[in-house]
Amino acid sequence: MLQLRLLHLTFIGKNVEPASVAFGPAVTLVRGPSDTGKSFIVDAIDFMLGANALKEIPEREDYSTVLLGLELPDTTVVTLSRSVDGGNFGVYYSDVREGPLGVPDDTLAAKHNPVALGNVSRYLLNAIGLDGRKVRKNARNETDSLSFRNVAHLCVVDETQMQAEVPPALTGSYVTKTKEMSVLKVFLQDEDDSSLIPVESKSELAKLSNAKVDVVDRLLRELEAQLSDTPVASDLRDQLARLNVSIDQQSGSVSQLVERRATVTKQLGDQQRQFAAYEAEWGDANALKNRFDILSERYASDLARLATVRETGMLLGYFTAGTCVFCGAEPANQHKNTACEGDTTSFGAAVDEQARRTRVLADDLQATIADVNDRRQELRQLARRSDASRKELEASLVELEESLASDNSELKDLVGKRASIERFLSLYDQVEALEKMKRIVVDESTAETAAVAASVSLRAQREFSAELAKRLAAWGFPTPNDVRYDASSQDVVAGDQLRSSHGKGVRAILHAAFTLSLAKYCTDREIPHPGFVVLDTPVLTYRPPDQDPLADGEPPRHVVDGFYRDIQRQATGQVIVMENTDPTEPLDDQTVEIVFTAKEHGRYGFFPVDGLRGAKRHSDPRA
Repeated sequence: MLQLRLLHLTFIGKNVEPASVAFGPAVTLVRGPSDTGKSFIVDAIDFMLGANALKEIPEREDYSTVLLGLELPDTTVVTLSRSVDGGNFGVYYSDVREGPLGVPDDTLAAKHNPVALGNVSRYLLNAIGLDGRKVRKNARNETDSLSFRNVAHLCVVDETQMQAEVPPALTGSYVTKTKEMSVLKVFLQDEDDSSLIPVESKSELAKLSNAKVDVVDRLLRELEAQLSDTPVASDLRDQLARLNVSIDQQSGSVSQLVERRATVTKQLGDQQRQFAAYEAEWGDANALKNRFDILSERYASDLARLATVRETGMLLGYFTAGTCVFCGAEPANQHKNTACEGDTTSFGAAVDEQARRTRVLADDLQATIADVNDRRQELRQLARRSDASRKELEASLVELEESLASDNSELKDLVGKRASIERFLSLYDQVEALEKMKRIVVDESTAETAAVAASVSLRAQREFSAELAKRLAAWGFPTPNDVRYDASSQDVVAGDQLRSSHGKGVRAILHAAFTLSLAKYCTDREIPHPGFVVLDTPVLTYRPPDQDPLADGEPPRHVVDGFYRDIQRQATGQVIVMENTDPTEPLDDQTVEIVFTAKEHGRYGFFPVDGLRGAKRHSDPRA
């Protein structure tokens, strides 16, 4: 299949180091923070494909020439050169990435000319098999030759285009709308408009235009009735700007309250656990004291019994000298040093020793009981303080909840007011669009014959819509099967709404899906296509409809993962992406990743710098 491949984009100049990026054969990701030259790369590629002018930025001041390396379908490598100020192109039949340049092998004019071969438009179109195609340009079925500039916006999409409300197939110019619709038909059906016969009867077109004007007038009257008591659009925009400031401030207040609530909730939990621990320990201390009291009573009982034993023994004479009460021996016949079960002296000593030990244990127990009582008192104090802290935290939490409810209610009111203002502004936008449409109809630039001639077959619409849905499903876009291409509006419909009616993030991701799907659709059917797609910031601004408006500012990880996985595995031809967001999964070996850091380490940006932003690195002219 005839397709081009971009090899490199290089800026050269006298006494400056070349600024260059090399593109891989499949996927190339150029990522990094803002203002590092990513969008400028997209603009420069478009410039080298025939756009009139290159953006003026300070970093390119000392560069004089742009080089774009191309691999043609027959694998021949050429380099296009062009002055940064515009003008004609030089062609070198080799891969040139530095100066000084010699005399080019060929020269191409910048402006498309259908009757001359020596222009960059026909050079590129011829390479991909689209040279000589005719496309319809107005309501009278007049045709014009296809230019590469009619094709470029379908494969090179800058950030403004990506987020614009204009349908992906169009540029926003009403003058060229019919022609652009016809160009899309070339890609979807591989059919041009060479066979169209010009419409000679202007009276029929006039009748049709009058009928359309009546319809537009009726719609305008309905919209004006809805806006009868509404301030003018400029006042509404001022109100919207003030509301957005208030919403940002209120959102910040809510965020602070949420953080404070989380902190207090954690502190309350800690305090509740501490209070429970004190209560548990106090219960254990009580149980221990009860057991010690019982033991103390037992010691007292034991001492009382021992005292009774001694007193009884004394009364009975068990512990005094004389006739032995156990064996009846007289003192003269007693053997003091012979063991005797009834030795009265030993028995008394035993009673005394036991009483002594019991008193020691009782004293030790009293000291322990005193310690337990001290701890119980301490625990009561700690528990009271903890309970007081807990009640204070609970009161704080109640106050925070009330404040949060109040702030959330106020935020909800502000968001509701903003939605109301945005709805009225949308009505004003509809009025403006209808008024433009009315002017266009009157000028006969988009009469019904134009829509019929530029429309595509139902089969092509269905198959292209299926490719769109498949792409978006792989990216994790919600309800991808409800997404389709609508030929009548030339727009993508998602969730029963035109892409232009969605927010900029959804518009961006739908535009990216449209562009990549068109490339794959053409490749799978061997319909001519440039063979490369350049996308500027397709994912960064996307947020799903169910994402918390107060959540962080990053696109959903599953969408980022799905996007990069899909373009690496399923995309055909060459895909070059400029993004601020980093891929969350490792890229495959075939993908070329170029990282701009905007810092002294690594590569600062597209243009070389000395370490300080904006200071270009010059080479020594004497070297």
